[in-house]
Amino acid sequence: MEIGKYIGLFLLKNQYCYVHGLGNLELVKRPGTHNGKELLAPHYEVIVTMGGSIDDNLANFIATNEQISISKAANALREYSMQARTDMAAGKEVPLPNLGRFIEEKGRVKFITDDNFRYTPAGIPTIKNSKQLEEQNARPVHKPTYPAPHKADSLNWSMIILATILILIVGGGIYAIYHYTTKDKVTNEIAIPVVRDTVVQAPKSVAPDTTQAHKDTVASQPAAPVMDSMQTYPFKMIIGNYPTMAKAEKRQANLKLNGTKTDILAKDSTSYLIIETINCRVRDTTHISDSLRRMFGFKGVSVLKQ
Repeated sequence: MEIGKYIGLFLLKNQYCYVHGLGNLELVKRPGTHNGKELLAPHYEVIVTMGGSIDDNLANFIATNEQISISKAANALREYSMQARTDMAAGKEVPLPNLGRFIEEKGRVKFITDDNFRYTPAGIPTIKNSKQLEEQNARPVHKPTYPAPHKADSLNWSMIILATILILIVGGGIYAIYHYTTKDKVTNEIAIPVVRDTVVQAPKSVAPDTTQAHKDTVASQPAAPVMDSMQTYPFKMIIGNYPTMAKAEKRQANLKLNGTKTDILAKDSTSYLIIETINCRVRDTTHISDSLRRMFGFKGVSVLKQ
């Protein structure tokens, strides 16, 4: 495992690299100098400082690239450091490929950068400031020689409004025709009160006078009321039928919350009717029954027969 290669790669990537036992390697930029004959450009060199924080970043880097565990990479790095200190103590140099070499002077570790080492840092993206934007906007805009395309014609709102009004008028006319044609149908459920004929029985001892009895019967029979088609009458509409009084009263209470006034009529012991009184014309009862069916969801809406 080439530990020296990974030390160099990590150093160039992060500009620092801590190696336990050797120290902290840093990539430092040196300014340009004049040697009396020519001006030398700025350059980078690697230095070693004894400070630095102990971390496992280099071991993680080696483990990732070698596909081994971090502990195994840390052991290999420690062995490299111990061998390097042994070699330097013996007067040997410990090279780092393409970077330079470690040496020991007076018990301290030093690094000598290779003369051919060149390092170029990554570029920094520039951000246009407001002044540059103003100058750019102040430049004359090149106008094309060909004619600019015509804009799409704007919507003719007057025609749209006129068409909407016509649609509303036609729809209203259709609804009016439907309403007046359906309301002329008189429901078959309207009950017209009928008075049964009264039979008068003569005493047994006296012979019945059929002529007089017939006159009395005809005179006592009230005439059936004639309903005016344009007059409004109170009709009791059945809007609910429940098997118990408790359910009927609960439904009545819910309708009362919505402002609907109703009455309960006990038809028999298993039929309790919810009654709402509606004032309307005879010809409108069918239309009102349909409206009540949709409103209350009860299919058996009808006029109460009395």
